[in-house]
Formats: sequence, structure tokens, C-alpha cells
Amino acid sequence: MERILSSEGLAGVIAEFGRERVKYAVVAHLDRIRRDRAPFDESAAVDDARQQLATATASTLRRVINGSGVIIHTNLGRSPIDPALWSRAAAITTGYSNLEFDLDEGSRGRRDEHLTELCRTLFGCEAVILTNNNAAGTLLLLAAVAGGREVIVSRGELVEIGGSFRVPDVIQQGGARLREVGTTNRTRAGDYDAAVSEASAAILRVHRSNFEIVGFTESPSIDELVAVARARKLPLLYDEGSGRVVDLTVYGFSSAPTIRELIAGGVDAVACSTDKLIGATQGGLIIGYEDIINGCRKHPLMRALRAGKESYAVIAETLRAFATGRHETEIPIYRMLATPLDVLRARASDMVQGTACRVIDSDCALGGGTTPSETIPSIAVEVPGDASQLASRFLRHDPPIVGRILNDRFTIEVRTLGEEDGRVVAGAIRG
Repeated sequence: MERILSSEGLAGVIAEFGRERVKYAVVAHLDRIRRDRAPFDESAAVDDARQQLATATASTLRRVINGSGVIIHTNLGRSPIDPALWSRAAAITTGYSNLEFDLDEGSRGRRDEHLTELCRTLFGCEAVILTNNNAAGTLLLLAAVAGGREVIVSRGELVEIGGSFRVPDVIQQGGARLREVGTTNRTRAGDYDAAVSEASAAILRVHRSNFEIVGFTESPSIDELVAVARARKLPLLYDEGSGRVVDLTVYGFSSAPTIRELIAGGVDAVACSTDKLIGATQGGLIIGYEDIINGCRKHPLMRALRAGKESYAVIAETLRAFATGRHETEIPIYRMLATPLDVLRARASDMVQGTACRVIDSDCALGGGTTPSETIPSIAVEVPGDASQLASRFLRHDPPIVGRILNDRFTIEVRTLGEEDGRVVAGAIRG
């Protein structure tokens, strides 16, 4: 063993992975050749050890090019982060910071205060707190406001989100008891009002996220729910989920209230994700009145659900882009949404030049459960050949390229490609 480890061939492997790890890899190699009764070959031993250690120490997480036609793709990490924005956040997170340190007082501070002024500016709220995702935010909000009591919610809003997580389970894990009202397709303001009792702690509205109910339906407006909540002296909580900061009608989507409009309209607290329509990294904001946020801040669950310095830094930089009107240049998902069709068509034409690929009209979904039944016009590249084989081939590319199959044709959506992504795709379709 010592002779093998001292060989010239293993010197580079030991320098990269350390002597002890290389020793274990060589032992495993020797066990295999003894079992197979194969001869020892030093070159084969070096290659095997390097391969073992490279596999054992590598992360399976990789950069992927998104040509799927879904902008906020949950399976692909939701919202991408602009390198310049990430760099500004990294300047804070790569060293020490005042995450929980009050620089004016020279004593311990509160991490949630770093987003307070930004969110007051953007949303007109009194206070805000950040958790590690929106499910955590909803859990904390209900635990703080309705723990051990009833929360009134429509049967049509008891949704199941990705990964088989169900809103009713989240509510109950927070210690609240469900008081279901209405039916799957029709719930009226009067249903909420009739359900109020001494056990009631709050009224909850839930964004349906990944589906819509159509046909014979009815659902009360926010104004109607606010009126019931005020008359019954109950807080109105809204699991808004998507994090709608700006009006999306300018990009071709239906109108829906922004967070600022919800707060101004009388909703007491809004919970939302930060990696959907906000376009930042994963997190869950709870936005609302000071007394509710303070209750969340003091709840024992807060310690378990709070976000780290990296989340604070990236989310703060992203919110600042909204506050300064730079979201269409500094937040990639809004850059994608704002790109005109003629620009996309020109990019696609450059990519396919000299190939048998075609530029076609397509549609693009916003994704992330934000606008479940809507798409906007877009442009895609259609690659000729067997669609299934092409999909597999492009997934094996370095970096992997995720496309989609439409009408038995393999296509790559252009709207979701960054500048560098476009060059990679252009090379891949020629490969």
C-alpha cells in the first residue's frame, strides 16, 4: 500500500483529495481486483481512485439552461438571479455583517429590520418579517395569530401545492383548527360571517396557486372579506403566495391585486414567496401590521423558520430594484417578460442560421403557480428529428438544456434564455 501511495501517478490525486481519502479509494480498488482475480495495473488504479473520489466529492447540483417555456420553473430553481445583483449581495455575505448587530447602539439588533424600510416603501405596511419560504411564513403566521383556535377558510382554497404539501396540513401544524366554509366552487362573504364564533381567531384567504375553478363559481372579493373581518373584529390574513409587487397586465396577464393594494385595502397580513414574482432567492415574507408581525417575531417557531444572511442580502437587493424602478433591467424574470417578440425572433434567427432548425411562434408560461391558466406569446426554436431522442440528447449536453416537446417536435423556448444561454444553445444545435 505504501509503495502504491508513493507512486508518481497518485501524487496529483493525493494533492487534490488528500492522502487518507486516496488510501481508502485504493483499498476499494484492490478489493475489486482481488474479487475479480484481475491483475494489478498502476495506471488503472490511479484512474479508478480519481474517478471514485471525483464522484464521491462532487455535488449533483448543476447549472441548467431553461428552454422549457416556463419562466419561474420550480423544478429548475424558480427565479434566476442577475450576476450583478448577486455580486452586490455577495459583498455582504462573504464576510461579517451587521445581520443582528445595531451599529448605532453597538449592541445586538434584529435581523428582520433590514427589510423594514424597503417593504414600507414598496408595500405601505407597518412591519415585515422573513422566513425560509412561504409555507414557513404561513405556518408561523397562523401559529402566532390563531394557535389553538379556529381559522375560517373556504373549501375552494384548501389547495395542494408541489411535493404533495397541503394547505390544510400547514394550517393544522401551526396549531390552528380549520373552520371550512362554502363549497368547492362557491363561497360567499355571508358564509364567512355565519361561521364566526367565540372560537374564531382569523379569516384566511388562500391564493389557489396551481389551478383555477371555472364555470359555476363564486368567491367574495377582498373588499367583502375586509368588511366581514372588520365587522367581526377579526384579522384578515392572506396567503397570497406569488409575491405580486407590480401590475402584470403590461406583460399580457390578467389583473390581480398587488401586495401594496392588498395592504391598502385592509388585509391585516400578507404571506408570500420571494422566489416567484419577486424574483429573488427562496424566502417567505410576512407583511402587515406591527402587532401581528411582532407576534410572529416573538413566537418560538421563529427561531426554526428564520432565514439566513444570504437570503436577506439577495432579497434586499431585489426589492431595492423594484423600489428604484429597475426591475426590468436587474431582475431576470422581468427582463424576460419585457423583451418584445421581434427581439426574440431576431435572437432565434441568429441561433438557427446555417442549420435545419426553424423559428416558430410559441407561448410562454410565467410559472410558479402565479398565473396557472395563462400564457403570453413567445418564440421558440424547433429542432428537426426524433423529439424524444433530441430531448435526451440535449439533457446530456454540458450544461444540460431543458426543452419541451410540442406536437411531437422538440423545441427550445427563447424567452427564458440569457445571452450566454443563447450562445450555448446555438452551439448545441450544431453539435
